[in-house]
Amino acid sequence: MISVGIIGASGYVGGELLRILLRHPKVDIKVITSRRYAGEYVHRVHPNLKGLTNLQFSGKSPEEVLDKVDVVFLSLPHGASLKIVPQIMNCGVSIIDMSADFRFKDPERYRLWYGFEHPYPDLLKKFVYGLPELHRDELKSAKYVAVPGCMATAAILSLAPLAKAGLIDEKIIVDAKIGSSGSGGKPSLATHFSERFGVIRVYKPVGHRHTGEIEQELECIAKKKFKIGMTAHAVNIVR
Repeated sequence: MISVGIIGASGYVGGELLRILLRHPKVDIKVITSRRYAGEYVHRVHPNLKGLTNLQFSGKSPEEVLDKVDVVFLSLPHGASLKIVPQIMNCGVSIIDMSADFRFKDPERYRLWYGFEHPYPDLLKKFVYGLPELHRDELKSAKYVAVPGCMATAAILSLAPLAKAGLIDEKIIVDAKIGSSGSGGKPSLATHFSERFGVIRVYKPVGHRHTGEIEQELECIAKKKFKIGMTAHAVNIVR
């Protein structure tokens, strides 16, 4: 059995991760954390998991979790993993990071797409981009995994076979649609149901951050540069 901890398990991503891992025959979830819901049972936050587990959210700090697990999942907002990954690495625990903090190999892409200088550029190459369709062999032995973005995954899986076969030009247009669950569990004026219902809204018509991931992976496959024009639309659907 693999002992697992999830740091930040109360959001939509954490809930989906729990749903999958609870059914995995070789995973033993030792601890899940949430400062907001510390002490609450999982089903109070994720009702669909009622009857599957008696786990309770812990308010423990990341360092208190590490001595109990073989693998830690980081289900945190972008930027939060940066603050704790070096410490986790020193403890010898495997990491699967759900954020964008370690998806790029080239630190320059963080300046371009996220507007900041990555504080640990030397660590980027230690992470494997977690798309098994492209990196299956690397992932089998990987100690550190960066989980791809949602729309990046959809676009890469669609375009990778074409890039490998040399059937696409360097300039590509990606028209992506995303439901309200993709915006996370915390509602805002733009993501609230009453604002989204019956509406298709363009957001990030230029400069969507997942563009960098698509370019990185296609360039790795085809050994040439690509220029992706990506537009995302918020549509009235839910996961």
